[in-house]
Amino acid sequence: MDSITQATLGALCGEMVLGRQLGYKGALWGLFFGTLPDLDVLAYGILTATEQLMWHRGLSHSILLMFLGAFIFGAVLKRVHHTRDISYWRFFFFVFLAWSTHVLIDCFNTYGTMIMEPFSHHRYAINNISIIDVFFLFPMLMGLFFACIVFRKKRNLRSHIGWITTIWLCLYFAASLFMKQMATDKFQKLMAEEGIETEDLIASPTFSNIFLWRMHARDADNYYVSYWSLFDDDDRETIVQKFANGKELEKGFEDSEDLKTLKWFCMGWHKIFKLESEPDSIYIGAIHMSEVRVLLNPVSTDSKSTDKLKELRPVFIWKITKTDSGYELERTFKMSRDGSSVLADAVKATYRRVKGESPRWMDGKWSWDLTHPEKSPRTLEKDESKIEVEIKDI
Repeated sequence: MDSITQATLGALCGEMVLGRQLGYKGALWGLFFGTLPDLDVLAYGILTATEQLMWHRGLSHSILLMFLGAFIFGAVLKRVHHTRDISYWRFFFFVFLAWSTHVLIDCFNTYGTMIMEPFSHHRYAINNISIIDVFFLFPMLMGLFFACIVFRKKRNLRSHIGWITTIWLCLYFAASLFMKQMATDKFQKLMAEEGIETEDLIASPTFSNIFLWRMHARDADNYYVSYWSLFDDDDRETIVQKFANGKELEKGFEDSEDLKTLKWFCMGWHKIFKLESEPDSIYIGAIHMSEVRVLLNPVSTDSKSTDKLKELRPVFIWKITKTDSGYELERTFKMSRDGSSVLADAVKATYRRVKGESPRWMDGKWSWDLTHPEKSPRTLEKDESKIEVEIKDI
């Protein structure tokens, strides 16, 4: 989850466990320990791009380190607050709770979390809550605001506010699981009606809500992507996008450690494609994540149309190039770098789709289906028109 959600949840743990004994300091300690596991990103400066993927949400998010951290930091807090009548085991429980809830909600989204490190590199993902969800975050912020600021001197009322906030989070989590099952049933019925048999089918929530769901499914050779909203009309046409996985293009790159790591990161949901103008390169897209629609100027000068090309592009996409000295890896598109300027419009577009609107939601061609192979799937060069990014349909 995002850093604000993690810090806020940690602060809530501190308020609930240590609020009566330490006052606002309990929430501050919770904020710190709710953030601590994500400080693994401080090591990014000495890691390669693929090493960063294997490091983040790794050992710092493991069950082993939860217990070790609670054991060590529980003793540290006991020593810091030795004048307070607080047992070591309460401090132990607090640190474990703040740490473990951080890891738990990280498991909610599609990114995956390695909770069994260092014994297993498997990444666990429940796929029931978006990496940023205002319906999960905002009630926590409001609860902490009233408990720690407005009613900070009223202990009983603070406790009630903390419990009400906690109950809301539990109910929202349960609702997300219910919605996930409903979406899964809808998609399974849709695939059956289309006569498509799949090996795997997963429903994941879209940005900051549990009402609009994205399906990614696969058989031996193809991937399938579709969307469904709780508020879709019964007569709305549901589009299922189908495309080959392209895994035969791995040939010649099998010994690339970067490719092996990216396949692991994608948990097997990786699309591989090539461009005719780059015979020594392959592109890897993460299909289990979402995609954005990128608007590009037409390349062909033969067409009189001024319409922009509409490219459906995975939010995680890399390029591996074979060189004389080995392989080079490049992250060709990054939403925070290349699409952040239109984030507000993208959010508005998503919520229009949540309401069952945006009939052209999946309008566009995937990166590997574009008819301009001389254009690499990345941002336009500086001497060309500025890139425009939107989430599907505005």
